[in-house]
Amino acid sequence: MTSPAEKDAETLPDWDQLSFRLLSVQALRGDGEVRLPQQLNFCYALILVAGGAVRIHVDHRLVELSAGSVCLCLPEQTIGTAKPAASLDMHIFYFEVYHYGKPENVHDHAIHDALLFPPDIILPHFPAKQISSVCSEVFRISGAGQQNISFRAQIDFQELLYVIRMSCRQKPRDTGRALEQAKQYIEDHFTEPLTTQELAQAAELSPKYFVDLFKRKYGKSAVEYAAELRLQQAKRLMAESGLKLRDIAHRVGYADEFYFSRKFKKMIGVPPAVYMKSRHRKLVAYTPAVLGQLLPLNLTPYAAALHPKWTEYYYLNYRGDIPVHISAYRNNQEWQANIDLLSQHPADLIIARDELKEQEKTALEKIAPVYYSHGGSCDWRGQFQELAQVLGESWQGEQWLSAYDREVRSAKELLHKAMGDESVAVIRMLGSKLYLYCNYGMLDMLYRELELKPAFKSGEDIYNVPLTLEELADLPADHLFMLIRRENDTLGEWQKLQNHPLWLKLSAVQRHRVHHMSSDPWREHSAYAQLRMLRQTLQLLAANRP
Repeated sequence: MTSPAEKDAETLPDWDQLSFRLLSVQALRGDGEVRLPQQLNFCYALILVAGGAVRIHVDHRLVELSAGSVCLCLPEQTIGTAKPAASLDMHIFYFEVYHYGKPENVHDHAIHDALLFPPDIILPHFPAKQISSVCSEVFRISGAGQQNISFRAQIDFQELLYVIRMSCRQKPRDTGRALEQAKQYIEDHFTEPLTTQELAQAAELSPKYFVDLFKRKYGKSAVEYAAELRLQQAKRLMAESGLKLRDIAHRVGYADEFYFSRKFKKMIGVPPAVYMKSRHRKLVAYTPAVLGQLLPLNLTPYAAALHPKWTEYYYLNYRGDIPVHISAYRNNQEWQANIDLLSQHPADLIIARDELKEQEKTALEKIAPVYYSHGGSCDWRGQFQELAQVLGESWQGEQWLSAYDREVRSAKELLHKAMGDESVAVIRMLGSKLYLYCNYGMLDMLYRELELKPAFKSGEDIYNVPLTLEELADLPADHLFMLIRRENDTLGEWQKLQNHPLWLKLSAVQRHRVHHMSSDPWREHSAYAQLRMLRQTLQLLAANRP
């Protein structure tokens, strides 16, 4: 019988027609917790773990890597750790792939979709020592802080690719991969009766050894994991179908609906009937910020725009409660696919921002009634209250706003006491370019709600002003909030900037008052994003002050 790895290997492209160019290498090492924030790649990224273990989001796919494993990510995919990893030694090789021997300029024919290795296979038993010669060459840093990729390093990297290419044809034998096979088997068959004996057989391990290893690796037993998957599927069916409770129990693998009800209440906290009633109204959060308006009203939509990078917080915390995931990729570039998906799922109301294209609006309105909020307006409170009224949840909205205002007053008092007259500025970094930056969320939170002192005053409330490093040196900012684009070119420029003599002389740098913002929540304009901005600001400015 042919294994999945062997089937995938049979369809790999002919490498004799390809050439490869290594661009840079990123090392993530440390005995403490190591984290790779979600970032967008414009080239191939080869992740290789030399020591430790880590869980990586590759777009929507969660990949578990242990020592000696590698994973390939394609251009236009996002990558980032699902949570910080302890005692990790990981390298990410960024490279480009070209057609070999083209008569035209080879750099005009880069390939962005070549599946060099099986896409869903974690390669087993890769000897960590194989990367040592590559790293010794690539991490030669010039005085300007730029990585020098030598001719020898390019050769070493291609030898590395060749060894991985050959390794992916082998059947994995390590226990980590064996457990992954069992976990995948559970995910494929969780609605069927599963026994420990059957799962251990899928992992090719003894039952006792399998039980101990699974619990140690995932923090729960295989049976508990299967139960979680069953209840997640049950929640989806409750939200998107008109099935009776008995039919839902049968569909997710429970023959006894009363046992299913007891199990559901124990794990979810409410009886199935109560949960089904709460999800009776089928709302669609068509644009990401809409979810940030619904959650404070204690409303969870049955469909929402979710992505591990573009809506990282919502994806990590709410994806299990939202049955239908529409794309949130790069400002809704995949809107036609969203329309096709929603056409298959009846909705009571679609909630979207009004900046959508007319063609997209027309397509949405053919599916269900649509309520458009005014995304261009800076009045998030007014939008929130208006939506609450439309949904019949005005009381819920006012309760939330009262609690929010109390938290703002408390935070403002604490920050003003800690900071005195200290000023702040937001610096946006894109490639090697710097900008003095302020959007609606920052305006509301930093300068209106918390009344922090701006280091830069513009004639406009909202601005994106180009800035040189010399001009930044003259800016009287006690605190710098850095909003750095999470893709490898900008991250490389950020590494160089931190070694620049002018940067090192900045007062905020010398006093360790450079704070990192993330686009989520700082580029979202919603009630829940404001609350998250408030708490993040308090954490950054009030914690660990001398």
